[in-house]
Amino acid sequence: MAEKKITILIEGMHCNHCSTAIAEGLKKVKGVISAEVLFTTGKAKVVYDPDAVKVENLTTVVKEMGYTVKGVKD
Repeated sequence: MAEKKITILIEGMHCNHCSTAIAEGLKKVKGVISAEVLFTTGKAKVVYDPDAVKVENLTTVVKEMGYTVKGVKD
């Protein structure tokens, strides 16, 4: 299993509850190994298996929760 790390830049988080909800949502995606989200920085650090999930799927999860994805960094 190959492992990749990305950072998703997120707008719209206002508290720890927001970041916890996003992290839990990302962790439910098949292929996500870990997800850490900090509302203070507006970043989600995700470790995932690129053979099991695409970056677009991860950003879609964030968007469907009502947040804005400003970009993705490797």
